[in-house]
Amino acid sequence: MKNREKRNWSQYNQKLKHIARIDFYISEEAIGKWAYTGERLPGGKKIYNDHVIEMCLMIREYHKMAYRQTQGFIESVLHYMRIDVQTPDYSTMSRRCGNLNVSIKNKILSCKAADSMVIAIDSTGLSLYSGTEWNRIKHAKDKTSHFTKWRKLHIAINTATGEILNTSYGKSTANDGEVMPSLLEPITEPISAVCGDMAYDTINCREAIRKKKAKQLIPPCRSAILASKNRNMTKKREILKERDDAINYIKHNTINGNTSLARASWKKQVGYHARSLVETTMLQIKQHCGDHLTNRKEENRIVQSRIKCKVVNIIIAA
Repeated sequence: MKNREKRNWSQYNQKLKHIARIDFYISEEAIGKWAYTGERLPGGKKIYNDHVIEMCLMIREYHKMAYRQTQGFIESVLHYMRIDVQTPDYSTMSRRCGNLNVSIKNKILSCKAADSMVIAIDSTGLSLYSGTEWNRIKHAKDKTSHFTKWRKLHIAINTATGEILNTSYGKSTANDGEVMPSLLEPITEPISAVCGDMAYDTINCREAIRKKKAKQLIPPCRSAILASKNRNMTKKREILKERDDAINYIKHNTINGNTSLARASWKKQVGYHARSLVETTMLQIKQHCGDHLTNRKEENRIVQSRIKCKVVNIIIAA
């Protein structure tokens, strides 16, 4: 058996206590830049800086509160801290939410990252509203399809640090393979490999990984055939070379027509099991911030999903 690294339980307990503190989210710098100082545009007057609204939304997600409860909670905290600033009201938080440009990148985790990253990509579902039948009937039509009740959140993580590097929000019917290129494109750091399940076994995904000069740790579909034997894939054979190598390895190590052991051997050899770490990140998102999108506007839901990821990055870096 492998010797597992022993956890420092004292340090772990202190971390759990630390992330529940309110000053974990409200810093002195945030208090100093509370008021909006940017360019004034025609229309409603901006009173609060964007990072103040973002901070309120992070507290709301972590403590799983509604907008009104969030306002009351922050007002009481500022009162007992004796900080003389005005709290954004619940309607301001909701109105400003959809226009926020939330950066989920974490400086502490970026410093810990290795020179070349192994990225794992996957998607998870987030329910709309509170998930109860009463809310579904109240806020939507009486007859709605199953696919309209939830949305997909696609994430790309650095397997070494657990940091969420990029996210994508879309409909529940969206194919995972269509989203991978857009997830990888903004990542400028060197990438050594990209892990993904069979849903990402497409030419577009493999081409996007090849552009990043990374290894394709994606298992081929069970019905996959060699590109070298497919006349329609003449121009794409170079992109699918790693896929062909995986197919040949599985076929060569198949025993009595059973490919399960051969696939397991290939996954272990190439390091595919690092992909399981993205499942852990999804669990963290749902445990810390919940698996529901409570906003009613779609643009607000997009920001809410990114706020969930930002909170998890902050917790990981703590």
